[in-house]
Amino acid sequence: MRPPAALPGRTEGKAPAAQRVPVINGLRGLAILGVVYAHVVAGVWPDDAVPIAISPLLTNGGSGVNLFFILSGFVLFLPFASGDRPLDSTRDWLSFYRRRSLRLLPLFYVAVTVEWVVTAWLGGGDVHELLSVLGLGFIVDARTFGPSFNPPLWSIGVEIAFSALFLPLVDLSRRRGLLRLLALVIVVALAARVAGIIRYPDVGAAAFGTDMFLCRLDEFVLGMVVAQLYVQHRLPCRPGRWALAGMALVAIAWVGFDLQVRGIVPPLTRAILGNVLDAGFCAIVLAALVPGTRLAAALSWRWLQVLGMMCYSVYIWHWPLLSWMMPDRASLLTGDFAAALLSYLLLMAALAALSYRFIEFARARAWRPLFLLPAVVRAAPSPSIGVIRQ
Repeated sequence: MRPPAALPGRTEGKAPAAQRVPVINGLRGLAILGVVYAHVVAGVWPDDAVPIAISPLLTNGGSGVNLFFILSGFVLFLPFASGDRPLDSTRDWLSFYRRRSLRLLPLFYVAVTVEWVVTAWLGGGDVHELLSVLGLGFIVDARTFGPSFNPPLWSIGVEIAFSALFLPLVDLSRRRGLLRLLALVIVVALAARVAGIIRYPDVGAAAFGTDMFLCRLDEFVLGMVVAQLYVQHRLPCRPGRWALAGMALVAIAWVGFDLQVRGIVPPLTRAILGNVLDAGFCAIVLAALVPGTRLAAALSWRWLQVLGMMCYSVYIWHWPLLSWMMPDRASLLTGDFAAALLSYLLLMAALAALSYRFIEFARARAWRPLFLLPAVVRAAPSPSIGVIRQ
């Protein structure tokens, strides 16, 4: 078994937040910032009012979901790749699924219930849709894949599917090899996306035909491959060049997505552009994992890490709060928009912090490590001075 200290840049400890790779948390922080940004600005400007030169920067924040799936594969596979966690018996399998269920499902069910009840109180809410989500049927149901009361839940459903498939994927990688598994999954995912686009060519946003778990499985397995390279210390010798190359690939994908939305390139290009985007993100992640670089230092900024550690709570609450607090943001004046946005961000941060502490990590005894705050050092009591009797 490889000791945790052998992995570059990873911290170790008993607290839930202590065993982590700081740059991975930082990348999660950037990913959730991109998703929230994309949803806030969506519809604020008419499409014909955005210059094509900057349009890719304004319309692709949702690519943070792609990065999330890659990082999810990395995080889940890392303890198995490093030998920190066994997978030799039925007990090991059951232990994994128990931990994973406790990690994902409590917040999922609380958030879904609250969001649907509020939506119903405001005059919406469909009982069939609620039952599909609560029963996890929405993962494989095109009608409820993006629930109306919180459309971004589709990616949580995909994440749940990945978690269910994870151990069979690990077992298959051990039998056939991780690179062979990756090659197979890339072909399957690309074929699924092509089939979905052929059937629904006009859909540009997340949809069942192009974003259900089979269409995104290549991103998850790519994360597993990155974790394996990390454990084997096969990181880039020139991380700066890798990071620049990754950014270039991401930029190419963003421009391609924007041109497709504008009708300049055919819809099928979306299928292969997803692979270009994923390759760029993987190059950036590998470069970031090299310790001692400026990129690693920037991504290890404490508050960015904390945001990344809270990303599940932020993600699951951000859309309903936005639709309740700023439903008409496109019509707001600049000053009103700024005030509403500040109120929204503050409330979202507070709600996310509470659910992160009291739902995601309800069993954690100490809360300060969850926010990367230093432990309180209590002063040792002064020794009592006895009275000398004569």
